[in-house]
Amino acid sequence: MPTDHERVRELLGREPRGDYEVVVRDAAGDPVVLRNAPLLHDGTPMPTRYWLIGPDEIRRIGRLESEGGVDRAEAELDPDAVRAAHDRYAAERDAHIPPDHDGPRPSGGVGGTRVGLKCLHAHWAWYLAGGDDPVGRWIERELAVRDRFALHIGEAELSIAWGEDQWHFPVGIEHLLDQWLRDGDPPHPAALTNALGVVADHVDDVIRARPEAEALAEIDATGPATRSIVQLETGLDDPPMPFPLDREIAEEIFRLAATESRADRAHNPGLPSSEVDTVLAALCTVVAVMRRLGLERISLSTSGTR
Repeated sequence: MPTDHERVRELLGREPRGDYEVVVRDAAGDPVVLRNAPLLHDGTPMPTRYWLIGPDEIRRIGRLESEGGVDRAEAELDPDAVRAAHDRYAAERDAHIPPDHDGPRPSGGVGGTRVGLKCLHAHWAWYLAGGDDPVGRWIERELAVRDRFALHIGEAELSIAWGEDQWHFPVGIEHLLDQWLRDGDPPHPAALTNALGVVADHVDDVIRARPEAEALAEIDATGPATRSIVQLETGLDDPPMPFPLDREIAEEIFRLAATESRADRAHNPGLPSSEVDTVLAALCTVVAVMRRLGLERISLSTSGTR
């Protein structure tokens, strides 16, 4: 097993040029964040006190940056709060400069930034190490959204995104309607069973790749068809979204929709007549996923946050 220094050198791709400590590790003990001395061995100022070195974290933050994360964070956060964070970071770093040092000193705040935001990697490293950083808290919220299991119910396909993993299955609204749910009014029980089963079979593919999916209690579901479910449940033309749908309620309105004729379904307040088929296919998808994963709740919205 490599020493910390050997592993740090491997992760950096070079010999470290200054003193450091490993201050954050992953579950396996691998270095994630380094705390650097404010001066390198040759006296060069080192403005970045906390350095992100864990490959997984670097990749996650790099993806966030590539999708405009720096600009979005800067637009959403209070500039005074960010400025104060830079000051705290600089004060901690500069407090460790030897008192007899009379050469160049590090400047700027997080990652050497003087104003605004430049590098989310540096902010995330500081936050992981316990820093009081509003940017780090913003990153944490963004990553939490990305790490949620998100189901998208489309016309042509059912797609699932979970962290960096994505799956696309050809069982969208139109497929379920064409193959099973337009056969009979209301559909035959066998057709409903087949529609539920084909969705569950595809969820099995996700479980094989990510067994921890069976431990989830709640997921997100997006897509225009989700509105029809909420309209049916609430009786409102313009229902509140996102909408938390409990398993018991989902099963109840599925039974209602599955046993009503199209004409009867159209009389439900809030549900447009154009959605009488769509709502049944959407409910089939939601109920099949909730049953297969043993979910307690699903959050419905018409569009995702990704």
